[in-house]
Amino acid sequence: MKNKIMNFFSDLGRSLMMPIAALAACGIVLGLTSAFMKPQVQGAIPFLAATVIISTLNKVSGIVFTLMPVLFSISIAMGLAKEDKGVAAFAGFLGYYAFLVASSCIIGTGIMDFSAMKISPTLGVETVDMGATAGILAGLVTAWLHNKYHKVQFPAAIAFYGGKRFVALIVIVTMSLIGLVMPLIWEPISVGIHGLGSLIHSAGAFGVFIFGTLERLLIPTGLHHVL
Repeated sequence: MKNKIMNFFSDLGRSLMMPIAALAACGIVLGLTSAFMKPQVQGAIPFLAATVIISTLNKVSGIVFTLMPVLFSISIAMGLAKEDKGVAAFAGFLGYYAFLVASSCIIGTGIMDFSAMKISPTLGVETVDMGATAGILAGLVTAWLHNKYHKVQFPAAIAFYGGKRFVALIVIVTMSLIGLVMPLIWEPISVGIHGLGSLIHSAGAFGVFIFGTLERLLIPTGLHHVL
């Protein structure tokens, strides 16, 4: 059991490395282009002010950070899938988007006050902003469903929807149900995450100790990048 748990977190850590590597590369491009767009730099090098390439690269690299949940949902589903990783990646995106739409629908009903949570447009959907957490959740659920059902067989009449095709269907249904429930339970979780971040930020040298300790504890699992 211990080996299975460690193997799972190791695989998860490797799956997270793909989007994290992309974010690191985009961060470098974003930093350089932001520096090149400063008036002082453009005053010294007028050519930079006359070209649209710098501003385009700046916007493109910046938008990648807003797509972080999407990257996580795809990469985790693909990384944890045992077979047919491309199908899992496709289903990961579908699951994430179904989650967003379902959450938006439950918020629109007004059954409770959601004003305490951050509501913002995500991929064109006005929904709860869970950041990378939503993408990670979608990726984990998708990978589990994919590994369980990607070889399922149905009677001849509906055989077309068996196997790989059934993965997308079950992921959409499952993530829609999770999306309907998540806004109701996300608020206390959000408060806890914010509280941990505030504690580390306000604790001074002890906050550095907490951060360093948690990071070291997470290194064997490969999840220290998330912290």
